Order: sequence, then C-alpha cells, then structure tokens
Amino acid sequence: MSTDPDRWAAYAAEDRLAAWLDTLTPERAEITVDGRTFRPETEPRFTDPDAAGRYVDRVLAHLRERGKQYGGREAVPVAVRPRRGNRAATYSLSTATIAVPPFERGGRWALRGLVVLHEIAHHLHGEDGHGPAWRGTFVRLLEDIGSPVTAELLQHAYAEEGLGQVTHSVDDGTLARIAKLLRQAEGTHNEHEREAFLAKAQGMATKASIALALARAHTARQERRDQPVAESYRIGEPGKRGLARYVRLLLNVAHTNDLRCTISHDSTAVTLYGFAADIEVTKALYESLLVQMVTDCERFLASGKREVVRSWNARRRRWETKPVATITARLAFYEAYAMRIHQRLDAARKAEIAAASAQERASTASDATSPASAPTSSETALALREKELAVHDYFADALRRNRVRGSWKGDRRSSIDAAPAAAGEGHRAAGRARLTDDPARGRQLGPAG
Repeated sequence: MSTDPDRWAAYAAEDRLAAWLDTLTPERAEITVDGRTFRPETEPRFTDPDAAGRYVDRVLAHLRERGKQYGGREAVPVAVRPRRGNRAATYSLSTATIAVPPFERGGRWALRGLVVLHEIAHHLHGEDGHGPAWRGTFVRLLEDIGSPVTAELLQHAYAEEGLGQVTHSVDDGTLARIAKLLRQAEGTHNEHEREAFLAKAQGMATKASIALALARAHTARQERRDQPVAESYRIGEPGKRGLARYVRLLLNVAHTNDLRCTISHDSTAVTLYGFAADIEVTKALYESLLVQMVTDCERFLASGKREVVRSWNARRRRWETKPVATITARLAFYEAYAMRIHQRLDAARKAEIAAASAQERASTASDATSPASAPTSSETALALREKELAVHDYFADALRRNRVRGSWKGDRRSSIDAAPAAAGEGHRAAGRARLTDDPARGRQLGPAG
C-alpha cells in the first residue's frame, strides 16, 4: 500500500490550478471558479534552474524577515540544481536540494513559481508525503509570501480532486505560539523565567480564546449554514517528549464535544472532524486546559518532592528503590490530568443534556392543551442524534477518501504506575482546573449540548 495516498490527487489539483493560471493574460487578469471571480497574484516564471534558485533564496529570506516560522526550516538554505530527467521536479530532504529540469531538456513546465513553491513546501514541512499537514504548509506558504488568492484557488482545486479542506496553525495559530512558550518554560531552570513564560502563554490563550457563551449563542446559526468540516490542528514539533499526552487531552475534549479525530503518526498534529462551532469550543477549552496543566505540573516539579518507587530489577533479581525521573513524573501527571478532565467534561455533558431534556419536557407539558400535543420524543435527543450521524457519516467518508486505516497508539504505554504520586497530583490538579470563562458566574466551558 502506498505510504503517500494523496500524492496523485495533490498533483492533479496543482495541474488544475496551473491550468486556471495559464488562462490569465495582461488583458484578462480574472478567472471564474465555482461562480466566484478571482484575481490571482502574478506567478513568477524562470529561464533556468539558477533563476529558480535565486527565487528560492528570496522566498526563504522573506519568511525570515517577517518572522514566519516553520519549525526552523525557514533558516535552512536550499540548493537548486538541474535535473537530468524532464518528467518531475524533486526535493531531497537529506541534502536540502531541489532538482528541476532545465528548459533545454523539456523543463519549461517546471520553471514556474507553482512548481518551485511546491518543492519549497516540502522543505518547510520537513517530511515526505502530500498529506493534509503538507498541504496545509503549502497553503500557508502561499499566504505568507503574499499570494492569498492563489492559496484560496489551491484550496478549491484540492476540493475538486476530493481532498479535504486543510487549515494551518503553525505560525498564525494560537497553539503553536503557546506551545513554544511552554517548551521554553519547561526548558529553563530559572523560576522567574518560567513564571514569565507561563504568564505570557496564559495571557495569549485568554486573549485569543473565544467567549464560549457567545459561541453557544451562535452554534445553531453556524450549523444551519455549514456541514461538518475538517480542521488540522498542530500539537507540537517532531521529537518533542510528551506530545502523546497533549494529544490525549485534546481527544478527551474533542470527543465530549461531538468531534472525531485522526492523529499523525508522530503525534504532532490532529485533524478534527465536526461542526465548526464545536471545533472552536474544543480549541478554546483545550488551549486553556493545556496552559493550566503545564503550569500546575511545573509547580509540582519545582516543589522539590522527589518521588521514590520500588521496582523489580530482573537482571539483578531483586527489588530496588530509586527516584522517579523528571520526564516520567511529567508524563504521569499529564496522563492522569487528561483522564480526570475527561471524567469532568463527560459528567458536565450528561448533566447539561439531562437538564435541557427536563426543561423541554416541562415546557411542552405546560403548553399542552390536548392529548395530541403531548410530546412523543425528545427534540434535544433527536437533535443530538442527527448531529452525531452527520459527523459520523462525514468522518467515515473522510477515512475512505484518504485511505486511513489502523488506530493511534501514541499513548498506549502508561506512566501512571511508574510515578503514582505525580499521577495523583495530576488528578487533583485536573479536579481544580477552571472549566469556566467567568469564575464569578461559573459558566461552563465544556460541551455544548
């Protein structure tokens, strides 16, 4: 089975976009797609691979000058060389080299901005394949270099080739910036620096998070307008320890809010499937809980309480007592925290649904004037069921379309038994975690019924 199932559809989408752009002339600067008129930015063309190389240098310099971050990949130089074959342009991750066929070997089709930017997106993404995460990088790259109309047209082309809509949150997304601050907080031994990083992260999350009461007020209107959608959500950078626990926290919030998810193999990204309002609620709650979780964990680790556990040494065939490693304590804290948050949100959801159903029955009974007007079913239950089926069908179709198989195994190894005291602290911290956007009034940030 191909490890890159979206490859040919992505190529077909770019061919479609190239065909649209090729219809433009100095006299005809607009095109019409799906009944909408677009005025794309001018696409650069090149005479040879050297000219393409100079363009690559300018693109990367532009990203650095404007603070557009792609996990540091924007600072890695890229070489461009001629390619012997004329049927493909390629990027080598190991050497950071783009190879394009020259004009004299039939490479005219490759000496254009769309093709070169495709390869730059591979460089910035840092992984092979043409999946949703890479497509999100390509769309974001177009936006970051000042081609938002072309980026929107690329999204249309993806949709026409059966590829799901992609979003990006690596630079512009709140979570990526918060995650960077949290990594800095985790990496410093200076208590004042840690507090400063965490305070800044909390302020950013508070400023960017939506007001959940307002989101609920608009939920019905948004869902009437939209069908379920998919949104890619960045968790962290590859190789970061503990990403699976971040993912588990997000999954627990997402499932309680009627979302379904797919997770990247390295736990760096989650794709959320569901209604737009529920996705916004989930992101806002997750970002708030993430900051609270890391803050409470760092406070616990900084307390100096070194947990000691007794374990069996199979090589020496004896029981030994040894201190728990800091990373093990952190993972156990995060794991228990996520479990407790799930319990709280699930209970809140059930209570809210029960209250809505009870209020509905009471209202219907008080207005009933004849046996024919008596309720035969719960509108709340029916609405929730219809919503669940809509998301289920959309998610199942996405799995088939993207050929997704298997299950995520990122957090199958538990750390709770290895650090029970840290897990207990995580459980208690989650019990204290604020799930409201207004402590005085106690409004629930959790699932909207």
